[in-house]
Amino acid sequence: MEEQNDLFKKIGIDIENEKIEIDLGKTKAFFNSLQSMLQQKAQKVQQDLTEGKLDMEESVGIKIDDEQIKIDLAKTKSFIEELGQRIEGFVQELDKTVEKTVNQLEKKDV
Repeated sequence: MEEQNDLFKKIGIDIENEKIEIDLGKTKAFFNSLQSMLQQKAQKVQQDLTEGKLDMEESVGIKIDDEQIKIDLAKTKSFIEELGQRIEGFVQELDKTVEKTVNQLEKKDV
């Protein structure tokens, strides 16, 4: 629970004393930072593709160079499944935290 609260605080969400506070400045900054990071990665991939090279063989199972495109379907499938599981886990934890907080607030109102 402490790790979740730390994560939420980093993105501007504070859940404490049966209250939820959202710091829109921090939340916006977090998503802007995430957007910037993803744009940089996308630009790097775009540049590599333009130059005819892309090497994500170890992590994703894809390698592209001037002469060949190699795709390891097992690694690619594994990468996509792992990414999906991480996203699903994050969403589930977020749902649990929101549900728990709502339940606590409802109990307090009764």
